[in-house]
This record gives sequence, C-alpha cells and structure tokens, in this order.
Amino acid sequence: MHTKNQRWNWMFVPEIAEGKCKQCGECVDICPADVLVVDNNETVVANPADCLGCESCVSVCPEEAITVKEV
Repeated sequence: MHTKNQRWNWMFVPEIAEGKCKQCGECVDICPADVLVVDNNETVVANPADCLGCESCVSVCPEEAITVKEV
C-alpha cells in the first residue's frame, strides 16, 4: 500500500536522436515542465530531473526523434 507522502524511486528522462531532430522547437513549446530547450541550433535536455514522463514531446515530434526512458 502506498501512503500519501510516499516518493517514487524512478524518474523519466527524454532522449533525443540527434540525427533525426530538426530543431523545430515543437517539443520545447509543449513541455509543461520546461525540460527541453533549443540552444545553438541543437535541442537539448536542459532539466532532466523535472521530466514528468507525460511524453507530450514524443507525441508532438514530427521526426519521431524523442523517446522517454524510465530510469
């Protein structure tokens, strides 16, 4: 049984396939936790610990360049 204040022992981390990503910024715009940024024409995972695991970035990516891994 889980208690109300129990913390989970996993986190989610987005991974970007550099060869597929076209830096369109769709993932950056949709992310509710501001995990991704486009910096110097490269999409990067700037705040991986903030990822909610919602996979909004995965669903919006036109190049299918993003996966979210549970770690």
